[in-house]
Amino acid sequence: MGTVTRLEGRAPVLALVAATAAALAYAYTFTFSQFVPYDDEGYFTVTVQHLLDGHRLYDDVPVPYGPFFYLSRWLIHGALRVPLVTDAVRLITIGHWLLCAAQLAAVTYRLSHRRDGRLWLTTIAFVAMALQLSTAAREPGHPQELAALLIGVVCLLATFVAPGQRSLACGLLGAAAGASLLVKINVGVFFAAGMGVALVLLGPTGGWWRLVRRGSIVVIALPFALLRRDVGQLWAAEFCAVTTVGIALAWIVAYRIELDVRCTPRDVFLYPVGMLCATVVTVGFMMLRGTSLAGLWSGAVLQPVQFPLQFGWPVRIGGYAVLCGAMSAALLLLYETGGERTRARLVSRVLPPCKLGAAGFAIGEALTERWGRTPETLLTYGPAFLWLALVPPIGVRWSPREAFGRTLLCLIAAPQVLIAYPVPGSQVLFGTMEIVVIGVLLLSDVLVALESAGSPQWVRIGRLGYVASVAAVLAALGFHASGSVAAYAYGRPLNVDGGRLLRLPLQDTLLYQWLVDNVEASSDTFVSPIGLNSLYSWTHRKPAGPVVIGNSWKAISASQQQVMVGAHQAYPNLVVIDHPGFFEPMPRDSAPFLIYIDQQFRPVARFGPYLLKIRNDRKEFAPSGCAYPGSAEAGGSAALVLRLGLPPRAIAGRVASVTVVDLYRDGLIADTASGDARLQASLHNGAGQTLLARGAAAVDMDVLRRQEGLVLAFPNPPAGGLGALPAVCLMDGDRRRLLTLPVVPAIALGAR
Repeated sequence: MGTVTRLEGRAPVLALVAATAAALAYAYTFTFSQFVPYDDEGYFTVTVQHLLDGHRLYDDVPVPYGPFFYLSRWLIHGALRVPLVTDAVRLITIGHWLLCAAQLAAVTYRLSHRRDGRLWLTTIAFVAMALQLSTAAREPGHPQELAALLIGVVCLLATFVAPGQRSLACGLLGAAAGASLLVKINVGVFFAAGMGVALVLLGPTGGWWRLVRRGSIVVIALPFALLRRDVGQLWAAEFCAVTTVGIALAWIVAYRIELDVRCTPRDVFLYPVGMLCATVVTVGFMMLRGTSLAGLWSGAVLQPVQFPLQFGWPVRIGGYAVLCGAMSAALLLLYETGGERTRARLVSRVLPPCKLGAAGFAIGEALTERWGRTPETLLTYGPAFLWLALVPPIGVRWSPREAFGRTLLCLIAAPQVLIAYPVPGSQVLFGTMEIVVIGVLLLSDVLVALESAGSPQWVRIGRLGYVASVAAVLAALGFHASGSVAAYAYGRPLNVDGGRLLRLPLQDTLLYQWLVDNVEASSDTFVSPIGLNSLYSWTHRKPAGPVVIGNSWKAISASQQQVMVGAHQAYPNLVVIDHPGFFEPMPRDSAPFLIYIDQQFRPVARFGPYLLKIRNDRKEFAPSGCAYPGSAEAGGSAALVLRLGLPPRAIAGRVASVTVVDLYRDGLIADTASGDARLQASLHNGAGQTLLARGAAAVDMDVLRRQEGLVLAFPNPPAGGLGALPAVCLMDGDRRRLLTLPVVPAIALGAR
């Protein structure tokens, strides 16, 4: 019997340890097995580097994000000397991601009513949040990961507030709210507003404070105030409706929540004092770095306010989200207006199934939803059931800790979904993370109700519910972790400084390695209309000017673009990495800098949608890190010739043969070591000498690099062509690839 008891006691601990190990493996491999081409990571890396180099942010370097983010990055990369490179930025992101998941899991532990089973619920919450916040891996170094961490700190702090410590706690909550406002203003506004309303409702109930409590209902106007420009469109009207209903329902229940010890007016007053202190420290830091108040106001406040006019797309509304909100409102109306008997029936018979359904929905969405694949169902359905977390199970009365923590959590979660406007991308998952935590708390309430029923059968069902839920979330995490581990294992390393931990899909590795090789071999710096700012770190190049290209050209004014033109004219060997655009077509006819590129630069090589351009008056350009078609004369009588542009980076090994393969089908097309006439190919230098003939000794890679005019000739061109994804591979004596050169089309390499 003792052994069984010990096993039952150890099982939740073992489950949590297993979840932590799987989450670490998942986070690392998922983060380092992808590179998102719109490259928000590079944008923030370059702006932080400008700060470290002494440039004035907001005045000289226009950025639309708050100064507290840059203060935190200065502490990490400036004061602590952590290298500002891709690997370090991504490891920091993993730390933020998993720490936030752990904080919100701890919130679940602290706010669960019963001690039995709390570790099971903690495991469920941790796994759900680890998957929910995996979107951070797509945009490493983004300010929203710091904002999420601050929200996690606040939610956890709220669970430790003792009656005699509420003054200090309110001040700290205010400091966190102020910091979030100065990280990402749209997150901070809704976070600070929700938390402020929660503290007001947790304050006194009599006297003049009653007017303050009632006046806090103004928070329901936030959705309309945000969406007023678009509210004439159906999607905006529906989004406004579901969020307004969600905020209103949470406010109504929080207004009537019973609390033994309430905040005093002095406690609540310390909330804005804390916000002010955080603001003074952060703004003071930026002013010491040379930023003016006018520049800071314009960049951190006015520019983000204008962002919906420049960039964004509609929020996808779940089909019956408005109906769900209306039904939830009707249920709350019945609960609030009914007598004690009606309430008791609702709490015992109706609310538990509602809580169970909402819990399954929220947790299930966290385990399965991926940005861009499904409608934002949790975003639009979730606000309707937040108020359920404030209604205790039958026979239960919230402790002061539970009442304080749950009220704060619900009133933060309700308006936080609004951060999905105007760009419902990764913001959808960050904006709904508190809803997932509330879903786990609702599951806790249901299991508590089952175990409180007094029947041994219901007690067994409740305990089985814990185990089944944990098994389901661990299976989901295992599925995602195994997929990301496999992707990382099959990925190819990217040979760039500061990004040695990256292992990308083969075609991505070839593309970015090709871009890096050409920038390093043939430029004094580069620029790309889509940003690609991570390449500055990878190639050790400095941007030509202080203006950093992001996701939208509408955010860069015409005067700023004229400054960019002047800065880039100083670089005669500037290389342009052009691209048609990701989120919207490039404004080629209206953006001065894009007009400058189109008029002053000509294309020389292409890899997929990426086009290398050099100045019109530049005499010669030889693509590097690739093979490209050459003239027939280069290979004598050969009908097909590929010129080889070896990269400037050092590569160890001795080359024994050269092959041509179709990477898409993994099929061999030609081989200098083959005796088959159909596969014959020969390698020549510029003097016409044959290198690496069949049976010849291997040649050191450095010796081969010093050869000029390397060409690969095909006496008998392949009947089926070079394939869908051709590449030239330099092989060692054991037939291992030392170097893979993608075959790219070259365009007008000579001068105009």
